[in-house]
Amino acid sequence: MILLFLSQPLSADWKQEERKIDFLLDQIGGIDGVFVRNGTEHTPKQAVEHLRMKMDRAMNSWFAPKKDTWTAELFIQKLASQSSISGKPYQIKFSNGHSVNSGVWLLKKLEEFPLSP
Repeated sequence: MILLFLSQPLSADWKQEERKIDFLLDQIGGIDGVFVRNGTEHTPKQAVEHLRMKMDRAMNSWFAPKKDTWTAELFIQKLASQSSISGKPYQIKFSNGHSVNSGVWLLKKLEEFPLSP
């Protein structure tokens, strides 16, 4: 029980984390390629809409973490890396043919988040 408690951040700066999540969604929206979800290709716009829907549902769910504990990393881990239904990893397939798991790509993109407001 203590490990579960310690594994969750005590409190995140929600506004800062929200900016990071929006930044990540903007990155997905700017992909030169497609977002692959459960074997089906989707446009970057469709991917952003889907992830926003998942985030909205998670934020309004009684069993999800409280809003002030959400982080961009938690968003990547719980919502943007794999299908919550099939468990299959989401993929980003670039126009040059290169593919990458979305979770890996998003963690790298998060490192590019500008720290100044």
